[in-house]
Amino acid sequence: MKTTTAACALAAYVVATGAAATVIGAVVPLDTRGVQPGPVTVLETEDTVVVAWSDETGQPWRATFSLDPEMPLVRSIEAGDTLIVSNARPYYQGETGTRRGGWNAFFDYPPAHPSGTRTAQGVFNLRSATARTVGDRVEILFDGLKMGVFDGGIAYTVFPGSRLIQQEAVLTTYQADVAYYYDAGWEMAATSDRIVGGNMATQVSYYDTAGTLQKDVSTGFDPERVPVEVRYRTLAVETEQGSVAVFPAPHQYFFPRDFTSNLGYLWHRSWRGRVSLGIRQIRDTNWRFYPWMNAPPGQTQRMSVFFLLSSGAPADTLDDVLAYTNRDRFRPVDGYKTMSTHWHLAYTMQALEHGFDWTPPFKPVLKAMGVDASIIMDFHGDGHPRDLTDLRLDELDAYFTALRAQSEPDFLLIPGEEANVHFGGHWALFFPKPVYWFMNRPEGGEFEMTHPTYGKVYSTANAEELLELIRREGGFMYQTHPRTKGSTGFPDQIAQTDHFQDAAYLGAGWKAMPSDPSSPRLGERSLTLLDDLSAQGIRKEIFGEVDVFQLDETHELYAHMNINYIKLDELPPFDRWGEALEPLANGDFFTTTGEVLLANVDWSKSTDDEIAVTGQIDWTFPLRFAEVVWGDGDETHREMFPMTHTPSFGATPFEFTVDAAGWDWARIAVWDVAANGAFVNPTWRD
Repeated sequence: MKTTTAACALAAYVVATGAAATVIGAVVPLDTRGVQPGPVTVLETEDTVVVAWSDETGQPWRATFSLDPEMPLVRSIEAGDTLIVSNARPYYQGETGTRRGGWNAFFDYPPAHPSGTRTAQGVFNLRSATARTVGDRVEILFDGLKMGVFDGGIAYTVFPGSRLIQQEAVLTTYQADVAYYYDAGWEMAATSDRIVGGNMATQVSYYDTAGTLQKDVSTGFDPERVPVEVRYRTLAVETEQGSVAVFPAPHQYFFPRDFTSNLGYLWHRSWRGRVSLGIRQIRDTNWRFYPWMNAPPGQTQRMSVFFLLSSGAPADTLDDVLAYTNRDRFRPVDGYKTMSTHWHLAYTMQALEHGFDWTPPFKPVLKAMGVDASIIMDFHGDGHPRDLTDLRLDELDAYFTALRAQSEPDFLLIPGEEANVHFGGHWALFFPKPVYWFMNRPEGGEFEMTHPTYGKVYSTANAEELLELIRREGGFMYQTHPRTKGSTGFPDQIAQTDHFQDAAYLGAGWKAMPSDPSSPRLGERSLTLLDDLSAQGIRKEIFGEVDVFQLDETHELYAHMNINYIKLDELPPFDRWGEALEPLANGDFFTTTGEVLLANVDWSKSTDDEIAVTGQIDWTFPLRFAEVVWGDGDETHREMFPMTHTPSFGATPFEFTVDAAGWDWARIAVWDVAANGAFVNPTWRD
């Protein structure tokens, strides 16, 4: 490759520091043919490869990796002349089981399979190395990692203009039906932490589940990995001249669960001159549904973990990590309000017990996360939704009263139900006003009746009557968790029915489910459904749903969250909650995991032969790509726009154009290096 000024400076560093030391063992080959001139430089010495870049302040950084299989892979990482990390080894451990019910299965628990599961320690024996430029980044893949049924290597990606390093186990299995999870991290030298008796004095910092900064000292009395329940999914350790924080991809690492309890996803270890830190999962939650991750045969898994390095104190480094998720808060955007859907919180029954002035534990959590409005779905395992007496009507009335009591000018709770009757699969229903109804016909009842207390009351004996109720009262419905859980096979099985074809049946929910780290996207199950429906000319939408049960401030909720930014200037009061449903029903919103914002998307410049889309992208993690997906009635197409020159944290207007003669529909999505993303629903040419 061409020698640049930066490369010459790097060469001078290597000579001055003696990084090109005498070869200790057999050195593996390094392929640098894919490296291009840019802000990240790569230089090979006799037994190392040195990567150099500058961070957001212009501070130069160098990462020196070993090409000698007998040496620690990460020889050193330095900020200028300050040594931050030395002699680090990547850590991976996993457990594999057998998937039952297909790749979209949620009702699965691999340890219950008759063949059991297998735990495997990652074993790394360096075989070769390949460096390549990706946009303005550099990725170095070190081949030689084996973990049970998986084989491949370890990749490091350096992002110019930041102190962020991504480590990935790039592994593939060819075994059928593999479900798995993984733990990951670093073990590094910490000789300065070693004290008399072979003990250690390593400072470990994290925010506890109450949000209070904790500074512990790891003594080295415990040889095992020490799990910690933390807020914000990160912890940091002090190194000799700086600090290192570790954290997972904030959503991709967390496979779907019914509950968001904090399982202690971070760990650390301090032992006889070495310190480790990392992320972890647990195999068993004492619940019958715990599906793990998918590993389809032949599809390369990228088992990611992130490190943020600093010459500063651990507490400061933690706060720098928190910026990547805005401290787990959904940022305000002019002209938009945030709306979440699908919460099974059993709130009404508790309010009847505690009183309507009782503050439920979920309320301060959602408010702190920047959630403006939420569609609640009580009576899912609680209450008496199928009751055909006044008990059902009394509970509905209490539902409206309870949500009114907890709604505020800047916080709106909207009543809904996951009704799951008559239409097929699991589906949710919400009206723009209080509606009293039975899910079947009481003895001697009629479709429409008058109640002495509640006035108009409906009873629905079949799908036709239920659809008529929804039409009369201006309700909306959607398929919850499509193609999985209780909606396995749906909405495909009802796609041609009157109720699904009705405009009031908005579409389906979107959630990061199932988990598959071979994909650069989240929630492909629902995205694929959306494209399949659009290809058939069925105009539906998908929007974010959370679908979890009761929670409090100690829970790891953000990892399982998504949000819909609906176009709305002012949040309506409770008695006019239907105004907040209108932009959702009209498609005037974008859906996001929170790290990527996709506002003001406009297709008006498009022609019959060209798709043109404009808007504004805001992000925290470096972006990976944008994509325009479109159909012409015969095929579905995907046009990719690499975003690999974006730094951490940024905002930019965009305009993408696609040659698309005869296009019918199109949508856009943007994804970052942690698989966080945002999308809008299809626009139609006519």
